[in-house]
Amino acid sequence: MFFKLRLWVTRVLAALGLLALVAVATPIADYLAQPLLKIEARLRSAKAVVVLGGGAYGDGVPSMASLARAVYGLSLLRAGYAPRLLLSGGRAKPDSGMEALAMKNLLEGVGASAKILEIEGRSSRTYSNAVECARILQPQGAMHILLVTHPTHMLRAKLTFEKAGFTVYPAPIPWERLPTARAMPRIGRIPLLYNVVYEYGGLVLYWWRGWL
Repeated sequence: MFFKLRLWVTRVLAALGLLALVAVATPIADYLAQPLLKIEARLRSAKAVVVLGGGAYGDGVPSMASLARAVYGLSLLRAGYAPRLLLSGGRAKPDSGMEALAMKNLLEGVGASAKILEIEGRSSRTYSNAVECARILQPQGAMHILLVTHPTHMLRAKLTFEKAGFTVYPAPIPWERLPTARAMPRIGRIPLLYNVVYEYGGLVLYWWRGWL
């Protein structure tokens, strides 16, 4: 029994190692990402900038994804594209921090006024991001939004927010600003491959549930 278990674990690790090698040594992740990256930025005047959280640690520190999205959203606000900034995201996992609050604290720490930062902390996925943002913004007629998220996530996010009634102007984080894009272009293919597979799965699931 132990021998069979060890053999199974060895095969799984070997398969994962081979997958990592293929991801690093070949452009397969880049090719698979191309259909997701066809949503180009459309920066124009809107009623609000909506930033989707990308994770937060249990101690309230935002992940690198949330940090990049929050800072980019603030830059759009300060550039005059919209009069308000809504940070969206609750706890993705029971032991994680609240994404919206983590992003708000971060932006306040770099000098942003609390008066211009709104938070939505009830959502835990893209679908509930859209539902909860609509609950806040729709009664105020703020349905034309600049939507900020990761480039590979933008397609699913855009379709989901449009399903919720928004007019969406995509504002994906510029690719060159992402941490792995410049520092580790080859190693960065591993998280890229993970994101791509996750997004294709998400698109199928959201289509099946009628969320987009």
